[in-house]
Formats: sequence, structure tokens, C-alpha cells
Amino acid sequence: MRIADAPARARITADLHALADFLQTRPAVPVPEITRLELAYFPSGSDSDQIIEVDRAAEALGTVARWQGAHYVAHHRIGAAAYRAVAIPSKACRAHEALMSYHGAIDPAPFI
Repeated sequence: MRIADAPARARITADLHALADFLQTRPAVPVPEITRLELAYFPSGSDSDQIIEVDRAAEALGTVARWQGAHYVAHHRIGAAAYRAVAIPSKACRAHEALMSYHGAIDPAPFI
């Protein structure tokens, strides 16, 4: 995943502010009581490249990256909003691909 350059970053943050302003000025627009807004960054490259990038993001966020299951994650949460940098090692991708290879092989309808 490419990192946004300065103009793209400014556009994205302006869009987030605009959405917040839009919702603030339109109380008739339904907003669920339990909601989550997340900006996620998935670095590309080798496993070690991804981990290095997540560690860099963690440092910029002022936090420490940690393993969450098979993913290496740095995050910063502000209420219902969060930023996450996530490394998905190739082993986890292969496991997911193997699991998904069964998709469509079993019809769940008889069990419902």
C-alpha cells in the first residue's frame, strides 16, 4: 500500500473533518450508538519490511506495536475513532488462503 503524499494526506484529513462537520450539522442523519471509524494502513513488502514499517508507525503514534493473533499492530484510539498500522505476515496470508480454498465446497443450507 502506498503512503499518501502531502496533498493526498491533506485531502483525506479534510474529508474526515468534513464528514464530522456534516454529521454534526445534520442531527436527523442516524448515527449508531455503537460505531467505529478506523483508518487502517497495511504496509507492503516482505514480512520484515512490514514489521519495520509498523514499528515506525508505532513510534510516530507514541505507542508500541504488539502481536494481535497473527497480525502485528500499532494503533491509536480516540473514542470511537482509531488509526491502525497492520502487518500481515506471509504465513498468516497462506493460512487464510488455505481456509478460503474451501469456500463454496460446503453448502450450509441443510444446517440452518
